[in-house]
Amino acid sequence: MSEPLDERSWTVLSATVNGYIRMAAPVGSRVVNRLFGLSYSPATIRNVMADLEEEGYLTHPHTSAGRIPTAKGFRYFVDNSSFSMQETLPESASLSSFLDVILDESSPLDLVDVLSSVMNLVARLTNYTAIVLEPGTRNEEKLLSFELIPVGERHILAILVTDSGAVYKRTVLLPEGSRTKEIVFLGDSLNASSRNVQLSEIREKLFDEMELLGEAYRETLQQLFFLNRMPEMKLFRASRFAEMPEFSDSSILHSLMEVFEEKMALLEIFEDLVRHGGVSVQIGSENPIPGLKPCTLVSVPLLNGEVWLGSVGLVGPVRMQYDQVIPVMQYLSVRLNDWIQNTLPSQSPSTT
Repeated sequence: MSEPLDERSWTVLSATVNGYIRMAAPVGSRVVNRLFGLSYSPATIRNVMADLEEEGYLTHPHTSAGRIPTAKGFRYFVDNSSFSMQETLPESASLSSFLDVILDESSPLDLVDVLSSVMNLVARLTNYTAIVLEPGTRNEEKLLSFELIPVGERHILAILVTDSGAVYKRTVLLPEGSRTKEIVFLGDSLNASSRNVQLSEIREKLFDEMELLGEAYRETLQQLFFLNRMPEMKLFRASRFAEMPEFSDSSILHSLMEVFEEKMALLEIFEDLVRHGGVSVQIGSENPIPGLKPCTLVSVPLLNGEVWLGSVGLVGPVRMQYDQVIPVMQYLSVRLNDWIQNTLPSQSPSTT
């Protein structure tokens, strides 16, 4: 771990980071002095910048006399700054009022819908891309209720409720000639015979049942009965990246868009961050997926006791407005997790 910076070095680093966030361009000593009115001369600021560059906090593009923060510089800035949502997000009152209404009127049983409404607003307020991720079913969860509802001629809505308080919904298109009544009967039988049974045991039983219905039904039934772990993910304002200078190179933008299509890869990232608790900030090269390395991911896990129900996050360039995003996510972490804890009975992970 690096030694703490002295006051002068920290002041110059903080000003350089804020200047780069504001300008999206390398920042020189005169610009820092003009924008932030530091009490040091431009020559002193240049010397401090040179020291910070030598220590790995700043870098010096060969085409410019200015500096830009490195991932190490951004990390030090984030870890040593104090942020207040009321000071940095003028619309914080509207977010608070919106949460008051939607959380009072909604149930965690509609978790994905509630989170989608909340993060759609947060994406518009912050101008960053919002992610809602629900991890999909886990083997150790126990079934509380299961229902298959025909919707039209060839669609069935499947609703699964588990002891963690999670509700999984999925609409599936049936193959031509499907025996809808038999499938619905199988769902009714499952609901009657398998309550409080772990999903892993139910899945073993269903694989045997599927053999009786034939190979043509296998994929459909795997979807209807949640036999494969399929995370649900929603994005809001992903097109915003096309407006940012960091993503003007189409190959960089394309790589990022491909990341958003890889649900299982993102699931692994969010699942790994659950152990940190609270707000996690992954900056640049700290992200394990190459396509995310030009970005910062700020995320919050949502928990019922010790059971992970999902996560919400904001993604932006590394020069993200941390003083705006981090307080918002800290606020969401408290409000959403309190809502879950106060509404659902506390759960602990079951052992298999």
